[in-house]
Amino acid sequence: MAHVKSYYAATANQDLRFERLNSNIRTKVCVIGGGFTGLNTAINLAKKDYDVVLIESEKIGWGASGRNGGQLISGFSFSDHFEKKGTEKDIQNIWLLGARSADLVRDRISEFSIDCDLKEGFIDVATNRKHMDELIHRSEEWEQSGYHHNLELVDETQVKKYVNSKAYVGGLIDSGSGHIHPLNLCLGEAKAASEIGVKIYENTRAVEISAGSPAKVVTENGIIESDYIVIAANAYIGDLNKKLRRMVMPAASCIIATEPLSNELAEKVMPSDMAVCDQNTILDYYRLSADKRMLFGGRFNYSGKIPSDDRIKVEIKKRMVSVFPQLSELRVDYAWSGNVAVSLKKIPQLGKVDKNIFYSQGYSGHGVAPTHMAAKVIADAVDGDDEVLNLLSSVSHIQLPGGKWFSSPATAIGMMYYQLMDKLANFSR
Repeated sequence: MAHVKSYYAATANQDLRFERLNSNIRTKVCVIGGGFTGLNTAINLAKKDYDVVLIESEKIGWGASGRNGGQLISGFSFSDHFEKKGTEKDIQNIWLLGARSADLVRDRISEFSIDCDLKEGFIDVATNRKHMDELIHRSEEWEQSGYHHNLELVDETQVKKYVNSKAYVGGLIDSGSGHIHPLNLCLGEAKAASEIGVKIYENTRAVEISAGSPAKVVTENGIIESDYIVIAANAYIGDLNKKLRRMVMPAASCIIATEPLSNELAEKVMPSDMAVCDQNTILDYYRLSADKRMLFGGRFNYSGKIPSDDRIKVEIKKRMVSVFPQLSELRVDYAWSGNVAVSLKKIPQLGKVDKNIFYSQGYSGHGVAPTHMAAKVIADAVDGDDEVLNLLSSVSHIQLPGGKWFSSPATAIGMMYYQLMDKLANFSR
């Protein structure tokens, strides 16, 4: 199985290959999922001297970790659960997890000298006054909470110095965030994990999990007995655990990569070379690659259905040109998509399905940095320090009824409502 065709797959800086599991084995920890959560959980536990096996149903980085927008953004999407029920200490502790998550990624990159085109700087842009007010409120909250990176609010005139578009009324610059080549980060972490003793198996699909001491993971060609299991499959969990699958809904996110921009054009449209994201429910996100291509992406649907590459090229290019009319003549060289797992409460879902079976999922399309923090929380909990895991798992998550992805007509109606609210807010900007 190959990676999905994408700009990232075409520019991967190493060709890692791991064998398929073809026998029964015994280990201390079995991690299911070869993305950021699974790999970093495995690394963290291996550094604590645990015997770790990681299995991936396709190739390492095949899912969202290897084909996302590459935006390294600090912070968790936040739930009002803690504001209503948590103590001030709980709220601060959860906020700190998100605020420090991008730093964990930088630490990992530095620790293992991973070449993944790390660039600093991110701007959250506002398409209307309501969104700008939200950014102002966030800036005030984060500064009061002790965010250790610089935040800068910019108005409608100033924002053009960073993103030269008429689409925005302002923005919030976060010096603590940035962007990376996600597949090269994922492959670098897999190489590091393997070198410190993690046994990785690709093309090894988990088809059943059995609780017990030891717990068991049944794969197509072998059974893994393990003292602990970590489920890190996220949007691609399939039928492995119906409860976890019902706790998230799939959102197709699509990206195009243009031909390389000239130095003059790149400087004209993106003078800051920052990662950019807007505040809409069906949002746009974009950045320049290391070779100055415009990587422009956006949320596409909430059905789990993947559109064709041709449709992605047409629809996402329309969205790009609405932001940057000066890019209308650019050729689109790559188009791809994939599912992200959205949590209705907009906070990562971490917890246990049994006393020795852990899970982490539901990053809601904002996962490059939070996955790394979640991996630390899960690894600590396996090692006996479960205070933070217990705090996060105290959030009660809604299980969605019906269908392959358990997304009901009510969900679709809800998303249509938020799209309409976006359009009305932007119309009255």
